[in-house]
Amino acid sequence: MNTLVDNDVLVKGACYGVLAELATSVSGIASRCGVLGAARFVAPSAIRRQHLQRDASIARELLQAFLDQTVVVEPTEDEQQLAAELESTAQALALNLDAGESQLAAILVTRTIASMLTGDKRAIVAMEQLLQTIPQVQVLAGRVHCLEQAVRRLVQATDVATIRHAICAEPRVDKALTICFSCASPDSQPAVVAALSSYIDDLRAAAPHVLAV
Repeated sequence: MNTLVDNDVLVKGACYGVLAELATSVSGIASRCGVLGAARFVAPSAIRRQHLQRDASIARELLQAFLDQTVVVEPTEDEQQLAAELESTAQALALNLDAGESQLAAILVTRTIASMLTGDKRAIVAMEQLLQTIPQVQVLAGRVHCLEQAVRRLVQATDVATIRHAICAEPRVDKALTICFSCASPDSQPAVVAALSSYIDDLRAAAPHVLAV
């Protein structure tokens, strides 16, 4: 296992129909991805709450097929304690770090896993601040990938039209990606890589040490 994948990426990737492609743009292969055990319950429920254009059962089936290939990770007692410390410190600093992200961060730090893929930009910013206050989490530096980075790699590895079709077919799933792919202007030729890079650069300005290159 070399990459931890958060629930936000699981949900959005499944809704777009490109979950395996997004995850493997970082991990290289689905069997090297790790997900929290709760993902099997949390992610399908989140998909049901999405206002999808197509039948949500298609996204749930795609999610299940991906989860069947991945490694289920559960935090140990020490990792749970570290996750709790991350959450309490984040709360004291008025930062946004939920339980799932804190557990994945604790697992990455403790087991020195190569990377983490998350769709939660606020969590990435929170992790950046935690580097300054909790020495143990220095391991996070350069290991956290955001959703836009994975999408940019996917576009560069395939083609803009294919990924744009997937994103724009479900315009309400992720506002930033809908904007990057100019889904409101179907006849335009958007500068997708430049738009994605702009979002990534903005995030890197807020999280220069945590965000992967």
